[in-house]
Amino acid sequence: MATKIDLLDVLGVLKSLPDVLVESEASRSRRNAMSQRLIAPPPPGTPLLVSLALALEHTGIYLGKNRVAELRDDGSVAVVSLTDFVNGDPCDVSLRTGTRIFAACDAKTRRPLGTKRAYATALKFAKSGFASGYDFVRSNCHLFTASCAAGLLARDDAFDKLIGSGITSIGRLERVLARELNDGRRIAWCAVARSKEKFHYKLTAEKVARLRLEGKL
Repeated sequence: MATKIDLLDVLGVLKSLPDVLVESEASRSRRNAMSQRLIAPPPPGTPLLVSLALALEHTGIYLGKNRVAELRDDGSVAVVSLTDFVNGDPCDVSLRTGTRIFAACDAKTRRPLGTKRAYATALKFAKSGFASGYDFVRSNCHLFTASCAAGLLARDDAFDKLIGSGITSIGRLERVLARELNDGRRIAWCAVARSKEKFHYKLTAEKVARLRLEGKL
C-alpha cells in the first residue's frame, strides 16, 4: 500500500475499499490470534508485513541481514532496513503505524515460509531498478510480494492468473502465498521480535529439542 493515489484511480479505490477493509480486519484478527512468535529465524525470501493506518497492511520480502525489498509508492523496488520498513521513508509522509513486523508462516507449525525463488526474484526487481508505476488497486505492494513468491518478473497475463480480477488485496496475497510457498496449506502472520535492527529469538534448549522431535526444526 502507499500514500499516493492517481486521481484516475480514485473511483476504483472508493469502490474497492470496503472489501479491502473487511479482508484487512480478518487478517488482523488472525494475526492477533497467532500472537506467538516464529519457531525459527525467517530465511531470506520470507514475506514480511507491517501495519498501516486505516487497518491496512504493507508487505515486502526479507533479504537477510536486516534488509527488506519493498515496492514504494513511486513504483520502484527498493532495499530498505527493518526500521525503514516499519516506519516508512522519512522523506515522505508515512501511514505506517506498526511497531511489530510479522512474517508469513505455516499456520499450524509456525515455520517461516521463505524460499530461494522469492529471494532471487526480489533481488532481481531491486537490482534492475524496476519501476511499474504504482497503482493502489492493482500494482501495489501485495502484487510485488505475490510475484516474488511465484517467481514472476514481467507484468503480463500471468499476473491476472496469479491474483485474479479485481483489487490486489491482503486476502488474495495470502491465498497466493499459501499456494506458492506452503503447498496450499493455510498461512498465518507470526510476530517477529526486533532489537536494534536485528531479529532475535529466545528458544530454550528444551524447546529446541521438542521442536526437533516434532519435526518442526
